[in-house]
Amino acid sequence: MGPRLTGPATAAVIVATYNQPAWLDLCLTGLARQSCPPTEVVVADDGSTPETGELCERWKASGRLPIRHVWHADEGFRKGAICNAAVRASHSSELLFLDSDAIPHRHWIADHLDAARRAEVRCGRRVKLGPEGTPLVTPELIESGALERRFGPTLKHAFKGDTQRASLGVRLPYALSRALAPRPRKLMGVNFGVSRAAFEAVNGYDEDWPAHYREDRDLDLRLERSGFRYVPLLHRAVVYHLHHGTREPDPTFEAYVRWDETHGTRTRCREGLVFDEDVAPTASL
Repeated sequence: MGPRLTGPATAAVIVATYNQPAWLDLCLTGLARQSCPPTEVVVADDGSTPETGELCERWKASGRLPIRHVWHADEGFRKGAICNAAVRASHSSELLFLDSDAIPHRHWIADHLDAARRAEVRCGRRVKLGPEGTPLVTPELIESGALERRFGPTLKHAFKGDTQRASLGVRLPYALSRALAPRPRKLMGVNFGVSRAAFEAVNGYDEDWPAHYREDRDLDLRLERSGFRYVPLLHRAVVYHLHHGTREPDPTFEAYVRWDETHGTRTRCREGLVFDEDVAPTASL
């Protein structure tokens, strides 16, 4: 059974996507079977071709999810901008961020809202499905709950060396998960939650941040500097990440991020949820 929730918290799930309609369909299938249903699901579409919008319309017509599709033109990687637009299109008190290549555990939303009573920022992690297991994931497999079974395909592929971090898929009671993982964790864009009040306080994602690199870390740093409470979610709020290639780190951007971690003081960005003329522009590289 999932945790019993109390209080008036509502959950907007912001799903970031770009030209992944088949994977987005799997992600939405996971959201449609939540033990604590989302108040709203906003697909933050960074310029996909029409197939993604058509998929969202089919989901809307099915009545299984309270879904909205927010799109802007493809002008390169602008995840921060489209996530800000999705937040502006939502109204819930809690914002839960998910990438479309991640499938949420049945209690994903419930676990995030349970932790929201303790902290404004919740940092989740992911089970990394491998190249062999990823093509086997279907809507039917997700509906059956097979990914979540202790002795299901996730563990099977972990023994084969395909799935990574399978142990994070073992969902534990909150007190036990905190005892096993007490130290703070950094925010990961694939799976995190934040109160709307905290997100608005730092003015959301920085749309001036150097394109296509570590925009989640910038948001993380500004929330941390603002003094918001953090809680790690290991063995809670589980997501299963579908396998795909990764880009190589850019040494120039890495150096910028390291400098910002050590010397930066910004808490609010200029180009974010709103334009704040009282804030200095983001320093250029």
